[in-house]
Amino acid sequence: MLAFSGIDEARLKASWVSSAEAPELVHEFGTFIDELQKLGPSPLKSDYRKELA
Repeated sequence: MLAFSGIDEARLKASWVSSAEAPELVHEFGTFIDELQKLGPSPLKSDYRKELA
């Protein structure tokens, strides 16, 4: 579904982290943010803004 929508599947991540594992949650978020920054802006972002104008 993501590829069909034009969204790179690397932009979605699912993980299970217990509320008792705060350091692991921080690590997961940090890693995912780093991965998203490497991918750069979403190609859909500019298309979405054009539709609003």
